Amino acid sequence: MTNPTTPDPNGDPPRPDPTADTSVNGPEDAASPASTAPSRRRYLIAASVTAILLAAATGIWFFMQRDSPLEAAREVCGAGRTDWAMLGDEGRSLTLRSVGAERTGLKLEQLQCYLTELKVPDAVIAEIEGTRALDGRQSGEWDDMRASWIYHPDDGLQMIITFAD
Repeated sequence: MTNPTTPDPNGDPPRPDPTADTSVNGPEDAASPASTAPSRRRYLIAASVTAILLAAATGIWFFMQRDSPLEAAREVCGAGRTDWAMLGDEGRSLTLRSVGAERTGLKLEQLQCYLTELKVPDAVIAEIEGTRALDGRQSGEWDDMRASWIYHPDDGLQMIITFAD
C-alpha cells in the first residue's frame, strides 16, 4: 500500500490526516487567516481612531493659534502708531482712527487696506464715505463682523470693528 502523506508525482498533492493532532505548533496555528483576521481588524480600528483623534487635536490647536481676521488685517495693513489701529478684546475688536484736519491717524490708503482685508462690502463702504459729522454714529454689518463709526472733518473717521466667531 501507499502512504497517504507521501506525494504522488502524478497525482494530487497530499492531504493532511484529519485524525492527526496539529493544534500545538501546527502549520495552521502559525498564520491562520481565521486567527489573524480579528487582530488585524482591531489594529485597523485602533489606528483609525488614533488618526482621527490626532487630526482633531491638530485642527483645534491650529485654530487656537490662528490670528483673528482683525489681527491678520492689522499685520497686513500696519498700524502707524498703536492708537491709530488698536486691537482689543483679545483680537475680537479693532478701533481705527483716520487722519483729520486737526489730528493724525491712518492715511486713506491704510484705511482702504483694512476695508479690503476685512472684506467690507461695497454698500457698507458707500455708507462710510457718505457719513457727515451731523449724522452721528452709524453702523453696518457683514458676514461675522459689525462696524460702527463716526466722522468729523477735524478728527477724521473713528471706526470700531468687532468680530464674532
